[in-house]
Amino acid sequence: MTWTLSRPVRRALALAILALIGLFAWSLVIGPLIDLSRDRQSDILALTEQLDRLEAVITSKPELERQAGSLQAQLGTAGGFWDGASPAAIAAGIQDRLRAAVVGGGGRVKSTSEGNEAAEHGFRKVTVRFGIEGTIETMQQTLAAVATTSPALFVDGFTVAGAANESARDRPPVLNLDLNIAGYMRAPRS
Repeated sequence: MTWTLSRPVRRALALAILALIGLFAWSLVIGPLIDLSRDRQSDILALTEQLDRLEAVITSKPELERQAGSLQAQLGTAGGFWDGASPAAIAAGIQDRLRAAVVGGGGRVKSTSEGNEAAEHGFRKVTVRFGIEGTIETMQQTLAAVATTSPALFVDGFTVAGAANESARDRPPVLNLDLNIAGYMRAPRS
């Protein structure tokens, strides 16, 4: 049995098939191309904004460098930098100052480590690790000495622990303080 369709029905069916092919081509080819173009435009806009921000940073760089130099000069005139021939000499100076503060507070320095040197933000940082034993007053006086000394010293980290076998109640408890103290030197000019 054969089906015969009238001419208007065949035309309508052909137009429907043509419309479906057009819709299929649109969804597979043209739609993604339009979306790709929109995505590229939004990427270009975002990158243009980022470029504008970076150009603003670049234009402000000379002023920021001038301010940093001024602040470093102020820190130098205020006695913030340690002056010494080497990081070892700076570490020895830090050890002497802190040892005097600990002994003055009634404590004792159990150990010190060699000074470690690291480059940090355009400066040379010299860090010395201390093991200190004393009372809470010793700890307070030691930290006060660090805060008020010139050239500047900084506490880079500390741990306080009580003695494990402390039983006497008639005297203050003995505490153990592990303390990292840092001082800064100017970076060598290149």
